[in-house]
Amino acid sequence: MPCPFCVDPSDDTKVHWILCDVCEVWCHQKCVNVDNALFIDQFHCPHCEKTHGLSTFKEQRRSRRSSAAKLNYADLNEGTSTGDEKIWGKLLRAKSFAPDKFPRYKAREVNMKLIRKTGLREPFIVKENESELQMKMPPKDITVHQIADLVGGNDYPVDVIDVASQSELSGWTMGRWADYFHSEEKDRIRNVISLEISGSELAEQITRPKIVRELDWTELMWPTDLHPNEFPRVQLYCLMSVKDSYTDFHIDFGGSSVFYHVLRGQKIFYLIEPTQKNLKKYQKWSSSPDQSTIFLGDEVKDCHSVELYAGNTMIIPSGWIHAVFTSRDSIVIGGNFLHSFHVEAQAQVYAIEDITDVPLKFRYPFYKRLNWYALENFNKWLDDQNKRTELSHFELESMFALANFLQTELHKANDSLVTSKNDAISNKNLLIMPSQTLKRKEQIPETVHNPIALIENVRRKAREILNTNTESTASGISSSPNNEKLEITNNNNNIKEVPIVTIRDSDNAAVTPPANDTNEAISQSIGITARTEMDNDDVTKLSTVEDHKPHRVSSMMKLNTRKRKESSAPFVKNASNDTELKTMNQRRKITDNNVTTTVKI
Repeated sequence: MPCPFCVDPSDDTKVHWILCDVCEVWCHQKCVNVDNALFIDQFHCPHCEKTHGLSTFKEQRRSRRSSAAKLNYADLNEGTSTGDEKIWGKLLRAKSFAPDKFPRYKAREVNMKLIRKTGLREPFIVKENESELQMKMPPKDITVHQIADLVGGNDYPVDVIDVASQSELSGWTMGRWADYFHSEEKDRIRNVISLEISGSELAEQITRPKIVRELDWTELMWPTDLHPNEFPRVQLYCLMSVKDSYTDFHIDFGGSSVFYHVLRGQKIFYLIEPTQKNLKKYQKWSSSPDQSTIFLGDEVKDCHSVELYAGNTMIIPSGWIHAVFTSRDSIVIGGNFLHSFHVEAQAQVYAIEDITDVPLKFRYPFYKRLNWYALENFNKWLDDQNKRTELSHFELESMFALANFLQTELHKANDSLVTSKNDAISNKNLLIMPSQTLKRKEQIPETVHNPIALIENVRRKAREILNTNTESTASGISSSPNNEKLEITNNNNNIKEVPIVTIRDSDNAAVTPPANDTNEAISQSIGITARTEMDNDDVTKLSTVEDHKPHRVSSMMKLNTRKRKESSAPFVKNASNDTELKTMNQRRKITDNNVTTTVKI
């Protein structure tokens, strides 16, 4: 059916349609001057406007937890429902930021010696892809059409973000995205940040930096015989952003770190250090109904602006809060990884995600299983005299923290399986040999025959080295006295507890920064219903569903997903709503029309 208002039917940029709610005729959005159907409640075509009046827009509703149909900076400043998607750039240019304080290294300087010295606690940049970086990337002039061919063809699905509303758009394919990306005139500014490309022909053209491969637990800990069919698919993403794209402040899932290589274009990062004060402010911002009208960078003492150009590679450590603006059309290759230098942060973020029931799609896949593989390897490393001499205090502290984390998770899982007094009595058997049900629930690999013994061995050996290693004379680690725990309160006022791993100095005084506000900030900003105890069916489901390709989205960022009338081609109106609702329900848990997800960059 042709668009009745189409002047030039041959214009292939007219890919978005909208249905008139009166005469039920499909029109090109471009032909009827609709910027974004997302905001329209009742659409009246030009013919029906004469008898039924102008189109109406959706009411801006707010829930107690967050904005269900949140305003964005465009709405606030332009006073329109569709807004000016370029307002992000205007706002950022009007603000001042702390100077870029982060080190630039030559490729030859980026090695394990550097990481063992610094503990990977702050971002750093490598300016050029020099040979010592041992990184391979696709050609700088690669097109999005070529990328589409390499990742699965024009019909391959891709998740797209509408920048003005920071909402996710469904129904896009790589072919449609390539046409949009390379078109001279764009009806809206859109962004792709969640295209995971492991196993594709594009991935065959990529080798991650050597330092990332040396750090990544998937490379070091995951059994080689399980590749390439079963492994955490978070190692490679392709990000494609048009000029003026913006991703608001967020933290990466599972406490993972990120490598980020700008193949083409230019990016500006806004980085906030994850101090206790900053995380508290982040929590208030992300849970506030006025989140969309507040720029988080104004709320903290220092928000650092960092410009990245084509050829630059940046490493972002665990926990850093960051936003990203695209100043030129860009193609970026990046990926996530867990490592052995800051397990405390990784485990703490995971524990809070677990308590607040972040959906699996937005979690680091095979997280616990990967942690158990790491603990197995730590046990071997600690028995290797040559390896022991290489280990820094960061690694030894992380080994101790990992043993504590997994022991805590075992006890929590075992308690959840207790259903009778007899079970409570037999609960002591956990200290001898966990049940098969418990092993499945905790994703303990078959190679781990005695989890409790493994935990105790790693903890004992790490403590011994820490106490004798001259590098760690001023530092030791112990379990938190009196079983100290963090109290996490979700939005239903349910209180959960997370054990603290406390690092202590030579006088047995705690030297770890107080983590209570940090965890409270993270948990409240996620804002999802508390997890209920899993039964055996849940355990089976967890083990079979977890091999997913998670979005590059942090559980701290609220994306607005509403039913919309946008489509790549005309279809029956009722069917569109059903299809959209099914898709949303398959992708995430929806509560009060709010979707809490995380966007990773």
